[in-house]
Amino acid sequence: MHKKILFLKKYLKNPITMGSVIPSSRFLGNAMYKSVKELEHTAVMEIGAGTGAITQHISSLNPVLVEIDKEFCALLRTNYPHLNIVNSCALEQLRKIDERVGLVISIPLINNPFKSSFIPLLNDLYTKGLLTWCVIFTYGLNDPLEQVNFESKKRKRFVLQNIPPAHVWVYS
Repeated sequence: MHKKILFLKKYLKNPITMGSVIPSSRFLGNAMYKSVKELEHTAVMEIGAGTGAITQHISSLNPVLVEIDKEFCALLRTNYPHLNIVNSCALEQLRKIDERVGLVISIPLINNPFKSSFIPLLNDLYTKGLLTWCVIFTYGLNDPLEQVNFESKKRKRFVLQNIPPAHVWVYS
């Protein structure tokens, strides 16, 4: 319950960057995990780990967790002490990538003001061969990363049991 209250508090403070009033459901977490497991095995980084709703499902992959919010990081460190948790801006961490990685993006970019900054970074990483694949969810119908030049783009799953319902997109 503490996770949900903390998440709601953050939503009320800045709804545009949160995207939802509650953390992602276990159904969305499971859909994200299934999507990642179908892809090439590589190091995994989760961008915007928040309360760990998606992390809970992908933790066996030993992802590096990137979260800008200090309170969320404290929660992640308590729940996932075995994982590398980086309290930093996602954009800064993306700029530091120097080896092949798969990204799980747990930030709904549909109305996020930082989306325009993500696109060139993802394009650059993909072009350099450092970004192997990307899995992201969105609450909208449109491709959230349509401007990134991935060879393969596919809406893979639809999760009705999430508030709001979400689409899982897979890129490689």
